[in-house]
Amino acid sequence: MSLKNLYIIAISLFAVGCFAQNNPFEHLSLDERNQLADKYHKLSMEKYQTSEMHRIYKDSALMANPKNAEYTERYSYSYKKAGEHIKAMKLLNKAVAMDLENNKTNALEYKAWSMLYFYRDYEAAIKDVDLILEMKKEQPLIACHGEPCLLIKGQALYQLDKNQEAIETLEKLLELDKKRGFDPLDNFLAYFYIARSYTKIGNIDKAIEYYQNQLAVYDNFTEMHYQLGKIYLDKNEIDKADLHLKKAKQLIEKGTKMYEPYIERFDEVFVEEIDLELDRLKIKNEP
Repeated sequence: MSLKNLYIIAISLFAVGCFAQNNPFEHLSLDERNQLADKYHKLSMEKYQTSEMHRIYKDSALMANPKNAEYTERYSYSYKKAGEHIKAMKLLNKAVAMDLENNKTNALEYKAWSMLYFYRDYEAAIKDVDLILEMKKEQPLIACHGEPCLLIKGQALYQLDKNQEAIETLEKLLELDKKRGFDPLDNFLAYFYIARSYTKIGNIDKAIEYYQNQLAVYDNFTEMHYQLGKIYLDKNEIDKADLHLKKAKQLIEKGTKMYEPYIERFDEVFVEEIDLELDRLKIKNEP
């Protein structure tokens, strides 16, 4: 390790140790503190997010620039990934508060996404999205951590069994896609959760319509074939059930399904579930 890196680590350890007493950077100018914060932040990104050194550098960055909402939000990832969720949420809520003071929604967008997928706090996810959309009226297609915020809200409503509201929210997303010149059929998750919502309220014909429209342009959707196969099996349309369930089994054996590196989708399907439906199909086929 170079003397330069040893010096940086020594300063970081000293800074963290002194944090409860005073801020060792308070004598520096604002520009100097911002530069130092950026330096520590970049150094933290070279370390594993859950490591002690990552946190030492992040602590140092935030001592140099305690009002940096981005660094505060990013620091929450370290605790979230380590399962230390109280600390993670404390940091994330702090970042949200700092952003809102400056009429920004960056941290809130990530919080809405986290509330839906990680913490399954659907009411909180909806509340966060509504606030984002109120603040960003000129950006109705604004994204929450890479996904349209309206898609986040639609899935939260679906999970709360507010299925008609879910359908209306997701239809609005598709209409906005169309107005922007996007092909609504490209938003396959919106189609999927509209179909799931129609299924839950018993409008099976409408659910089938959405599944078929989507599969006509995107046939490699394991969960869609699985859900459609179940519907046809319940309707005793055996040939159609056989077609879609076997397609789902073929796709999942290739590793094709709704998989995310950090989350499980709500209707992610597993091979055991498909096999159970194929067994049910076999029984119905028996003379």
